Amino acid sequence: MTGQLQDLSHYGPSLCVKFNKTYTDYIFVAVGPFIQIYRYDTGELINRLRIFKANKVHGFNFSNDGENCVLFGSKSISICSIRELLSSNDISSSENMYTEWIIDSTFSYDSKQLYILTCYNLVLVVDLQGNIVERKNLLNERSILYSGTIKVLSDERVIINAGTVLGGILIWDLYKEEKMHNLTGHDGSIFYVVVSNEGQYVASCSDDRSIRLWDLTSGRELSIGWGHTARIWNLKFFNNDTQLISVSEDCTCRVWNIIKNQDKVELVMANIYETHLIKNVWSVDVLETEGIAATSGNDGRIKLIDLKQTTRFGDEERCFNITSLPSKGELNLQKGEIFKGFHWFDFGLVAITSLGNVLKYSEREMIWELITSDERLASYSITNGVSDATHENNVIVFSNNKCDILMLNFSKDGQVVSCKNLLHIESLSKTCNSMVIAYGPEHCLVAVESPNPRDKFVVLQVKITTLEVVKRFNFLKPEGFVSSCLEVFENSLLIGSRFSTVAIFNLEDDSQKPYLIRRITSGDTTTSIKHVETINGQALFSVTNRDGFYNFIKIDTFALKNLSDDRNDSICLHGIIHSNKVIKGFLEGAFYNSKGDYITYGFKSSLFYMFNEKNGYEIASQVCGGAHRQWKLCSLGENVGFMLVYIKASELFLRKIYTSDIPETLEDAIHGREIRDISILPRRITDKYDPQNGYLFVTGSEDTTIKLCKYDPKDGAITNYWTERKHVSGLQRLSFINDKLMVSCSAREELFLWELNTEFKSNPYMTIRQSLPTLTTHPDLRIMDFDVLFNGSSNNFIISTVYSDSSIKMWYYNYDSNQYQKIWENRYQTCCILNTSFVQLEDQLFLLIAATDGFLSLYNLTNELSFIKNLNNSIELNEDQIKLVQSNKKPQLSLSVHKSGIKTMDVNVTSDNILQVFTGGDDNSIGMTIFKQSDDKKNNFNGKTTSMIENAASSTVTSCQLFNNATNLITTSVDQRVRVWIISSDNKLILKDTKYTTIADTGSCDVVADDDNSQSILLGGVGLSVWKY
Repeated sequence: MTGQLQDLSHYGPSLCVKFNKTYTDYIFVAVGPFIQIYRYDTGELINRLRIFKANKVHGFNFSNDGENCVLFGSKSISICSIRELLSSNDISSSENMYTEWIIDSTFSYDSKQLYILTCYNLVLVVDLQGNIVERKNLLNERSILYSGTIKVLSDERVIINAGTVLGGILIWDLYKEEKMHNLTGHDGSIFYVVVSNEGQYVASCSDDRSIRLWDLTSGRELSIGWGHTARIWNLKFFNNDTQLISVSEDCTCRVWNIIKNQDKVELVMANIYETHLIKNVWSVDVLETEGIAATSGNDGRIKLIDLKQTTRFGDEERCFNITSLPSKGELNLQKGEIFKGFHWFDFGLVAITSLGNVLKYSEREMIWELITSDERLASYSITNGVSDATHENNVIVFSNNKCDILMLNFSKDGQVVSCKNLLHIESLSKTCNSMVIAYGPEHCLVAVESPNPRDKFVVLQVKITTLEVVKRFNFLKPEGFVSSCLEVFENSLLIGSRFSTVAIFNLEDDSQKPYLIRRITSGDTTTSIKHVETINGQALFSVTNRDGFYNFIKIDTFALKNLSDDRNDSICLHGIIHSNKVIKGFLEGAFYNSKGDYITYGFKSSLFYMFNEKNGYEIASQVCGGAHRQWKLCSLGENVGFMLVYIKASELFLRKIYTSDIPETLEDAIHGREIRDISILPRRITDKYDPQNGYLFVTGSEDTTIKLCKYDPKDGAITNYWTERKHVSGLQRLSFINDKLMVSCSAREELFLWELNTEFKSNPYMTIRQSLPTLTTHPDLRIMDFDVLFNGSSNNFIISTVYSDSSIKMWYYNYDSNQYQKIWENRYQTCCILNTSFVQLEDQLFLLIAATDGFLSLYNLTNELSFIKNLNNSIELNEDQIKLVQSNKKPQLSLSVHKSGIKTMDVNVTSDNILQVFTGGDDNSIGMTIFKQSDDKKNNFNGKTTSMIENAASSTVTSCQLFNNATNLITTSVDQRVRVWIISSDNKLILKDTKYTTIADTGSCDVVADDDNSQSILLGGVGLSVWKY
């Protein structure tokens, strides 16, 4: 035990991010009261140091030579050198405090003084020791400022840009103390205003979601930029003042071109980047020499954006019109002929037209060539491609709807067609789909389907080098089966179908009926199947669905090999261990990249996207046309990128999406809104997942999502794994109830039981096992809390749920049948119940509740739940006797503890059967109450508050947690103070330690004992911190 609260790491809103023109490899980021410095090109964290004792760093600016920095936040300011920022751990001792809120601060032109703009439109001129030398203000103006910036153009010219709350934008000259302009036109408060680098323009943004460009000299409005869907927070001119970059509450970063046309200046949106989660991007800066932008936001992410993503290498985009293709020789294309299919290989593109002409595009020579023509492939054709492991052989497969297949083998450089094979499948009446996949190092499988349900599902095993068909499989096609994608694993062929179905065919015996996995989710067509890994005979597959669902399914390969034809169709050899849905759009596929990140891709309306699902950000996007688009995504090689081929407006486009050379994020995101609850899995995971030696935990947020993460107790480093989006309202509570089950609850009577799977090395996985039944069609109650009591050593349990309308319900969950059964219900009064807990005292079972009326109430359940047959530190139930008990029984004991709502509660039963209850409330107090059996031993209980610390905090106490074998209590409160209390032998609370946290709206915490006898603490609110005690 260290006996002192120590902060290890903090993840939370970042209000400012900047590059330095002298230290060009570094990027500086304000996170809470800290500055974090990274190498932007590697993502390495160089230093993290505390700037202020408590106040957050709202902004900072560098001197002209880049060697010094002024940092400000609230009423605090600090001046230091870059060398101090790079080498020190704490410079809060040099913090200076002023009497007014600081809006902006920057160095004078010669860097010998500072200008400080306050919220009253007053500028303080101070020396580098922080002493006020002069005060400057605009005479007869005393506006309250919402925002503002100081632009130093020369020794003699300093422009103050003051964004008022309701009075427009005041532009004034610092040294003349004269108003230059009052720019009006925005509706609402001005959130940011900035002068361009050369002093030609003023750009502003406000509540009205517009960006306005003004002429600094005349004050004339030049242009209005519309596009952001929410408030805009920050702007910056770059590229010689020809472009503007903006960030917004809508989580996007947008680039605008400033276009001059004679006497007219226009602000035209050039690009949109999805950068952050849920809400608010606060800051943006641009490293112009490299074409890289950095953004920071409310979710704590530090995002790097390649502004030259489509131009950096010069070959990112190609466009071809079939009527004017650069060619080698005559192409013999006819009027009205169009592209019908294509596939990208290392050497270039192979495509087929509507008249059956097969064309090859050589990327090295940048010309097209006619390879062959076949009228049988005119009008309708399907195109697939596959390469061997060495890419020495590249096979293109064309098929029509009349059972004809044309296969061509191209050499590695694409210059030679090594062999050709034309087949006709006699056994099929017609074909509607064909698919190709590599099968071992020397073969590929060509799957061909007929629309006739009586026809077999034909699969050809083809030798890649000779295109010889070495084996043919004729599989029985399941009823209602329409193929859409395929994957091969060992001797099993997995085929995806409509209605979220997967069929597994045996490549060793085509007479065996397939194993079916039906209705994986409620969505439609299965769009991709990818093998992930195999451990102990359990094969894991990623399966995606066009309606946006992705699932991880484990399959027992041992049992699969031993399936018999006379098996019962109800036999189950698979399990869904993870299920989720993408944020928006249609999902066409997903895969793990070389970094272990799960990448999804698909379409949002006409926009193609690639998305990092693990860390929650968009990798790339491209406008690709409407619903009947033709497209294909092909790999350029590991760690190289992807080629997106698509047709838009009858033109063929090639778009290379390169893997970024720089980190896409320097810090990964937490939730975009405040964290409502945290739960740590006490069992340490040491043999898999980064960090190797750490604890899994879950967080539930106001943004309705649950995150599954892991943290390292040594340095507090946090790794995200998944963001679950099943809830539709803000989370209320969540908790691990054993090593593999977790429960979460929220509004709309949502309570989900989740199952955790840690058997695979790729990631931990988590999926909903069951949801609690709702009693109405349109549930509107909030489940405020729950508690669980297990039935012996099984995974069956009783769960109590308390609701916002004062009702209490109790359910029995059977793990094997995966069903809830309501067994008890009651109503407390008319107020909202905030907390609940099961309590076992001697041979009796109680339910304890805490409500908004400030009372603790104890219900005796022993006699009412007659099917409980044993109480000895756990319960056992006679399941056959379980029935619903409609109770109107009043609490056996109610005790007034707080003057208002009891926000948090934790309990402990001592060895001598005394119930200790620890509470924190809206009245800012912390209490300790004990319940014990009366001396007459007649099932009567007495309760009394033994310790009540009034005004224990200066605002609501939001959470309390027992730790260290119930000898200590940790509490959090809205005043951002974390307190540790000793529980004395006479049942009193004694304050032992207190520490300020930078997390606003501090609302949740969890504690776990670590190996070194210390305690790991997670704190949540608007941000997430890892502490040690």
